[in-house]
Amino acid sequence: MSSLFRHCAIFLLGLSLSGCGFHLEGGATVPAPLQGATVEGSGPQGASLAEAVRRELERDGNTPSSTGPVIHVNSAGISQRIISISPTSGAALEFLNTLRAVVSVTRGRTLMLPPQPLFVEQSFTYNSANPLATTVQQMENQRQILKDGANSILNRIFSVPQVRQHS
Repeated sequence: MSSLFRHCAIFLLGLSLSGCGFHLEGGATVPAPLQGATVEGSGPQGASLAEAVRRELERDGNTPSSTGPVIHVNSAGISQRIISISPTSGAALEFLNTLRAVVSVTRGRTLMLPPQPLFVEQSFTYNSANPLATTVQQMENQRQILKDGANSILNRIFSVPQVRQHS
């Protein structure tokens, strides 16, 4: 009886996860109308954000094609501001990175997704006891915000009904 219960519980868990959009890493999650998508970027961080989107698409099984749709990542930039300062040393302790871009999708001359703003924020703290870690920490935080931005772009694009059903 307990074995049957365990199998039913596992089956129901699998069924519920498949219904909510959960996919195993590396699984093909790119909707059919977006298969073969390429990515173009502009702005100070446009190439880096476009590359992050491209990596996520490839991880999901997409192979770029010259006849596929184009995901445009325009005016992409990352700004950083100090949000906390040490009262004893006056050194910056906490920063806020902000990623902004404008995202759209086209196929030929057809606009599949009109331009939409992207806004991703991420804070990080700085350990003033280890000043040499600052550059490495900033590079890692920039890589992470680009990855978060890429995932945000793809989640947004994949959830738009007109993109999912475009012929």
